[in-house]
Amino acid sequence: MKKNILVTCAFPYSNGDIHLGHILENIYADIWVRYQRLIGNKVYFICSDDSHGTAILLKSIEMQVNPNIMIKNILLNHKEDFIKFNILHDYYYKTHNKYNLNFLKFFIKKSYTKNVILNKNILQFYDNKKKIFLPDRYIMGTCPNCFSNNQYGDNCIICGSIYNSLDLINPISLISKNKPILKNSNHLFLNLNILKNKIFNWIDSINLQKNVFNQLYYWLNKSLINWNISRDSPYFGFKISNRFIKNKYYYVWLDALLGYISTFYKFCKINNNNYLFNEFWNINDNNYELYHFIGKDILYFHGILWPVILDILDYRKPTNLIVHGHLLIDNYKMSKSYKNFISIKNWLKFYDSDSLRYYFSSLLSNNFNDINLSLSDFVNKINSDIVNKFVNISSRISKLLEINFNNILSKKLWNDNFYYFFVKEFYIINKYYSDFNYYKVIIKINFYLDLVNKCITDNKPWDLNYSLKNINNLHMFCTTILNIFKLISTYLIPIIPNIISKIEIFLNTKLNWKNFDKPLLNHEISKYNNIYNRIVLYNLNELMIN
Repeated sequence: MKKNILVTCAFPYSNGDIHLGHILENIYADIWVRYQRLIGNKVYFICSDDSHGTAILLKSIEMQVNPNIMIKNILLNHKEDFIKFNILHDYYYKTHNKYNLNFLKFFIKKSYTKNVILNKNILQFYDNKKKIFLPDRYIMGTCPNCFSNNQYGDNCIICGSIYNSLDLINPISLISKNKPILKNSNHLFLNLNILKNKIFNWIDSINLQKNVFNQLYYWLNKSLINWNISRDSPYFGFKISNRFIKNKYYYVWLDALLGYISTFYKFCKINNNNYLFNEFWNINDNNYELYHFIGKDILYFHGILWPVILDILDYRKPTNLIVHGHLLIDNYKMSKSYKNFISIKNWLKFYDSDSLRYYFSSLLSNNFNDINLSLSDFVNKINSDIVNKFVNISSRISKLLEINFNNILSKKLWNDNFYYFFVKEFYIINKYYSDFNYYKVIIKINFYLDLVNKCITDNKPWDLNYSLKNINNLHMFCTTILNIFKLISTYLIPIIPNIISKIEIFLNTKLNWKNFDKPLLNHEISKYNNIYNRIVLYNLNELMIN
């Protein structure tokens, strides 16, 4: 039975360019989406800009532009960047919209009905120089658990701890660089412990990555901190309409998570399919699945807070959370805040998108180990795998077919067993994609490429006096090798779409997984044009210039 699947990635923030960290996650998701569609499932791939928060407000002040205009312009840039990288969302939106506000109001109403919301007076960090309450991401200090320096006010990227910003050691305001003071403020909280058992039940019912499962259980086995869902003015977001809470806004993370719902709602609305929306979120309908691709730094939000929100709404919980590690650049964590990042615009000035999709695939597995981008390793891998092994097969064989057979393939294969060995490997490749283990796909592909290139070298098709003996055998040999090249290309469809498009032009056929095993026989291919060129190593600093 074919599945209906909704796939999302974490929402990029509306205050800057799309960078390689965003692209890593979206490549991870996009490959799986393409794979699911190849095997016949119906997939809806959505994303959105996270367009609320203090950071948005401060950025708009810095740019001297209305925040509504700023997020609108950034949204257009983000859409263009993703398309340039062949990340094809079915719908891309922003969280600052009336539908998201309506779902937020609905959620608050349900929260009061279920008695999970409460009002508390708390101490908060306040920047006395800038006259602003400080959000967690604008406070930095020493982690209270592992004592690592330069950690944010909500969690430590070194040990993964979640903590109250008041526990941060030697806090500093990132806005003024001064030490903040403490100030009283009244806020809304969600009582997470009331719903703890339901989160346990959800975690036990799905097939989470082992390290994700262990981390969530670790958090749940402790008393959960009540979640502050409000923020002080000045702020950019949805204002709270509550006689007990004055001059406050809903916390960006609350409406960002609800953005998964509102973005899908808008997609269904513009496609005149409200039935799809209602059926999808129906907790009793088993015909729909929900997958979130996220980084490990926001696991708490998606593994604890998001299922709480869905439980309050009586909506379907995720089928799975696919969690990846941090992106490192030459073993240093990539971060916009640390000024150590590469934007997509800069990347595409030096390299293409397929090469990075391939390289990241070689590192992506079903765990959340950190992923290191080494430019020298990247260049060596692309030149070795794609140029020397993969594209080289088509280049070598096409010349023989053009010179000797006018680009017409033979009516029979040279070696059926050799060809069908690669056909049978389809089921292994299929499982690797299904399990999110793309690195295993790349390992297998390179094993196949080595076999094919060795076969060419061993048989020396350029020398008829060696092993093939006659022109008829040469014709069948070249046809067989080219059909194996077609099979390997078919297995790589989800990973390198631009290269695959060129291969389809060369082979004069559309590649798909429906009739992948049917060889091209007595078929005319196109005159060969170079499919991919070698790449060169640039200085990393050139790529990191804004």
